[in-house]
Amino acid sequence: MPPSHHHDDPLTKRVLERISDEHVRPRWEFVVKNYFFWGLGALAVLLGALAVSAILFEVTNVDWRLASATHGSLAALILAAAPYLWIVALIVFVVVGYRNVRLTSRGYRYRLSTIALGAVLTSLTLGSALHMGGFSRAIEESIGDHPAFYRPILATEQSWWNAPEKGLIGGVVTAVAPDIASFTVRGFDGATWQVDGDDLLLRDRTTVARGGMVRIVGVPLVSTSTSGTFFHACFVFPFAPMMGWRHMMPPPPLATLASTSGHESPAERSAECRGIQPYHDLRQVETDDAAASNEN
Repeated sequence: MPPSHHHDDPLTKRVLERISDEHVRPRWEFVVKNYFFWGLGALAVLLGALAVSAILFEVTNVDWRLASATHGSLAALILAAAPYLWIVALIVFVVVGYRNVRLTSRGYRYRLSTIALGAVLTSLTLGSALHMGGFSRAIEESIGDHPAFYRPILATEQSWWNAPEKGLIGGVVTAVAPDIASFTVRGFDGATWQVDGDDLLLRDRTTVARGGMVRIVGVPLVSTSTSGTFFHACFVFPFAPMMGWRHMMPPPPLATLASTSGHESPAERSAECRGIQPYHDLRQVETDDAAASNEN
């Protein structure tokens, strides 16, 4: 019986042709696919680095020492200031990066822990570099109001200091009396405050004299004046957003808005100021700042 020639059979030819069409692809398609998934993985890690940079900006720009004044406790401040959006974004980008690397031609060889750890470390390194380079504020604020539920940390923190009923106001010093006994602040909400500074110590008066943005803890005063709302200041803290490596450099010379020598600073604050709830915590912040200044 003569041997059968399966390859000459029309049905066999059609089957082999179909198999060839469906399973054999040009090499360039595999190369493009491989680079595509590596590129997606790298992009996800880069986006993770942006998230890390924004997280660092938020963490370094919240003054955790004033937690008792703004939120009553450190735990409450952590819950209010935690960068949930960026933490979730970092997790998502790391997962996306891992999945895309696994789809590359050699990705299957790497363990989950290896890829995940590599993605996290790379994101942390690049994100820290962006933060140190001063780009983190632009990254954090560039998202703006795109998601309706998100609010940049600086705007959030400023809102904490628009609470005169809690003894907290913040804004820009616009005018100062020659003896620093009083000064004017334009609040973060646009309100004008006439601030009594008789209770301020030398450290606070120096902060006021330098001008710029400040945060004030004190007591609101009842007044019928039309020139603004009155506030009795007990503590004054500067409010200067950190800009990456710039905040570690000595600040540029600031113009002195008024002399601090014409009005003697009190040895201790009045009973009115000593009665505010976080008084001892704020005094500790002052002590720590003084110690840090002496070391420098």
